Amino acid sequence: MYRTVANADGPTVLVIGGIHGNEVAGYEAASAISEWEIDAGTLVTIPDANAEAVERQTRTDDDGVDLNRQFPEDKEPTTDLARELWNVVDDYDPDVVIDLHESIGIYAGGPVDGVGQAIFHSDGTETATDAEQAADTVNRNHVDEPGLEFKTDTFAKPENEPSGLLVHKAARNLNAQSFLIETLSRGPDLETRIHWHTRLVTNLVEEGLFETKTTTDDSAGETSDGSDNESVIEQCPENAS
Repeated sequence: MYRTVANADGPTVLVIGGIHGNEVAGYEAASAISEWEIDAGTLVTIPDANAEAVERQTRTDDDGVDLNRQFPEDKEPTTDLARELWNVVDDYDPDVVIDLHESIGIYAGGPVDGVGQAIFHSDGTETATDAEQAADTVNRNHVDEPGLEFKTDTFAKPENEPSGLLVHKAARNLNAQSFLIETLSRGPDLETRIHWHTRLVTNLVEEGLFETKTTTDDSAGETSDGSDNESVIEQCPENAS
């Protein structure tokens, strides 16, 4: 886990990747984001949430457990790893949670064929607007191939599948603005997919973590602008909570 703290007050943002170990662009982007310097607030990053699955390059761990189904709302997470991850989320009580994933198919209004090229978000007008603006900015500036434009949609209702997702629990138990970003894992090259992830995250958090008056879509999240609001990056022990 990495924690980046700026001198200036601002929101706490948590970015997580590697919940599914075969969704490479998600955890590679989260790793890059962990090195961001920020102007305000706190950035907490967990690049390889399911390190065993990442090492195996599989969706699940050795026991076949899908980590992103182990976070039931209003209940304790169901596995040791899920509980450890949730302890971090709960301790930091983030204002924004962003989970980075990939899918083998493009989202077309239902999860049957795939959920790629989409931003799913928690309820709320502000959250929906943030997702739509991020998707629009990235579509206009960073998506060159027709048919790969990002869409937005709300999370599944509590009574519907899929359930037990970390972002669902963060939204409904901690009242965090929560986003799940899915890129298409087949077709676009890895560098492009990582770029989409980082640009979408940038656009979702730039008003809180960066000085927007000196930030552009292509510069946010890369380096400090030289202001007095320097950030300090810490790598926290694995057992930190």
